[in-house]
Amino acid sequence: MLSLSLLALGIGASAASIPRQISPCTFAMTAVGEPNGTIVEDTIGENRIGGVYPQGIYYMDGHTLFDGLHHNCLIWPSTFQFQCTQGAGGSTNFTLADDGNLMHDASEKWFACPSAGPGDDGSYNIFSDALKNTTGCQSVTLRTGGFSCTAMGRPSSSAAPTATASPVLAAQNPAASTTSAALTSSAAHSCPTDISGGVFQFPHLIVPTSPQAPNTSFGNSYKAYVSPTNTTLFNFDLPSAAPYNGTCALLFLFPFGSDLDPSAGKYYFSGIEEELGEKGGLDFALLKSGIESGTTYGNMPPLATDYGKTEILPGNNYTIATFSCGGKQSAFSVSSVGGVELDYFQDSAPSPIGVYVVPCS
Repeated sequence: MLSLSLLALGIGASAASIPRQISPCTFAMTAVGEPNGTIVEDTIGENRIGGVYPQGIYYMDGHTLFDGLHHNCLIWPSTFQFQCTQGAGGSTNFTLADDGNLMHDASEKWFACPSAGPGDDGSYNIFSDALKNTTGCQSVTLRTGGFSCTAMGRPSSSAAPTATASPVLAAQNPAASTTSAALTSSAAHSCPTDISGGVFQFPHLIVPTSPQAPNTSFGNSYKAYVSPTNTTLFNFDLPSAAPYNGTCALLFLFPFGSDLDPSAGKYYFSGIEEELGEKGGLDFALLKSGIESGTTYGNMPPLATDYGKTEILPGNNYTIATFSCGGKQSAFSVSSVGGVELDYFQDSAPSPIGVYVVPCS
């Protein structure tokens, strides 16, 4: 599962300091069924299966799909054909299913129909399942994969999972609103346990890395990927002025998926089975120095303080640790313990999710 629902924008105003990626996280697609094969794009923006045209490259911004030329992709209202056209009016609600299939309006089903006319090269045009006359057409699914800015070595589905952890999971193992694991908060400090007060720092860099590609730079991302093959780094440029000139707390906020703001999309969480069965969780650590967008797994700064494992459950806020802050870069790594996987879009909208720094009093 290569989760890269990439560029869902809509992030809260407090996230405005994150620089937009110069190159969005792109991916290719393949058709699964009969016919099957690479999705290509012809010169007028028709997405096809097979043929002589070059492979199509795509990216998502929220629920909108674009091609590599930044043309809006949609299901054409009159023909139900899947194409990407500059200046096209209208929109289609695109999402990614748990198995990595591209969905249109909550449906994974597409029709592949033999192309005809001057452009006939043995390829197949693609239509939504709203197509009425399907004579000669075959039902297919469109699998996403090969994301350009996610870490390597992820499971083979190469998809951006949209699975949401069920609230029932937390009910099976109730947890307090803050974690007791690796908690270094001191009674001498009063630290917020969430960001509802509006005074907090959003990470200015989120950089996925992979031990399976230790020299590969994946750049700044809006999403975090934590798995046995992915460690994500978070960089904060903390102000020197009050209230950041004393002690700060590192928070991890993990709401129920059903409570997330639409701008955050959905997250993938491997579930409590990995935590309970393998004694797993997320390992948070403070690095000795800040990071850059080009930081790789192989050249990340050494650990200054390892805060240890935190077992996470949806519907909880976790105070990971307190540390001396103010006027400096503070970078943290988040890695997997016991096979736990969590892929999410960092978002500070109502019901926020992700890693934050708050000042303590």
